[in-house]
Amino acid sequence: MIAKAACITHGANATRYSVDKDKAELVKVNLLPADIEPEAIWQRMQVHQKKFEAKINRYRTLKNGMIRMEISPTREETEGWTMYDWVRLADEYIHEFDHADMRNPKRKTIPKPTNLANSQYVVSLHHDSKGHIDHLHINANRVDIEGNVNTDKFIAERAITAAQVINRRRGWGDPEEISRYNKTEITKDCYAILRNMAKFEWNEYEKQLESCGYKTNFTRDKNGIIHGYSIMKGNSKYKSSELGESRDLMPSKILATWAKKHSFGYKETEDIDNHTVTSAPKQHSSRLVYQPVVSAPPMQAQPKSEPVLRSYDIATDEYHNYPVEIASDIDDYMMSLCSVPENSYASIEHVQNTALLLFAEYIKGATSMSVSAGGGGSDLSGWGRKEDEDDREYARRCAIQANRMCVKRRGMRR
Repeated sequence: MIAKAACITHGANATRYSVDKDKAELVKVNLLPADIEPEAIWQRMQVHQKKFEAKINRYRTLKNGMIRMEISPTREETEGWTMYDWVRLADEYIHEFDHADMRNPKRKTIPKPTNLANSQYVVSLHHDSKGHIDHLHINANRVDIEGNVNTDKFIAERAITAAQVINRRRGWGDPEEISRYNKTEITKDCYAILRNMAKFEWNEYEKQLESCGYKTNFTRDKNGIIHGYSIMKGNSKYKSSELGESRDLMPSKILATWAKKHSFGYKETEDIDNHTVTSAPKQHSSRLVYQPVVSAPPMQAQPKSEPVLRSYDIATDEYHNYPVEIASDIDDYMMSLCSVPENSYASIEHVQNTALLLFAEYIKGATSMSVSAGGGGSDLSGWGRKEDEDDREYARRCAIQANRMCVKRRGMRR
């Protein structure tokens, strides 16, 4: 079983998605009327927050009013379950979330426990019609019944800790080991698909992935060009940047990976409608070489090549995705400057994604990414590229700022 949690502002949308989605079943409501309509759940939570407005906003305004959680056991772990079993799992998870051991020798203070058991929340069960994988969604009020704010510090770590306790108790697999195994299996299947493709076509690649039992989500622009994609194995979603060796299954690198699997160089032609790439073997060369279809005339200097762009599709939550394009050399330079702060639960990917979002000037996205990773965010008013600032210097500032944003600090936004 894996679990994740985040504090969000869009409580109405999150509640509507979790409760009203097709095939969703209401599992439990806590400190709310049993027969409450879905659209009234968030309204009730807001009314409760309004009741304690003076208390909860005494020092700083409460901006993220809901805690959203997702609990995803495997198919084998829930085989033969009834609704009673799902209610028990929800209760067990809430208890372990509230009692998560957050002690860490690197932290000067221990974060306060949450009190979700004494807060308004709704639990819904989602059924995946294709993969037959069931999982729970929990949407909880940040303000408990007594008017105290449930802390959001290290909230992602709390979710993982709670899941690990339950997994050990029930004899289920470790989430981190499951994640590594899944990524390895998906990578193997992707490489096998590329080896069996006589020419690379996005539509065929997507079709073959789905024939292997995976769910896919491809992000296309208005011209149909792929800027990012993710693959789901069971309840777990993995972005292309998490797969392969050195991110070589990302849209910006996958053509080179396909060519490498066929052990020859290629000339590249693109068809925007069909997304095809045809190949032509090169002679007298054992090294992979990329060249334009039309070569320069004899004795004429080759035109300066355009920078290679990398495309990312960064999701800060299930509702917000941000496309980012950046030159490969600038990307490599910025990624080399990113590091995981000592007093943070953020992963290197969290820091790198925050830097990429800053580079593309997605201010809200960068803030959301850093806060969801346990960081303190930052005041980004006026953030942007300075006049006459080149890409390299701007990337350096983005990396430094991302490192700072993912550090837990006093006065962090709630």
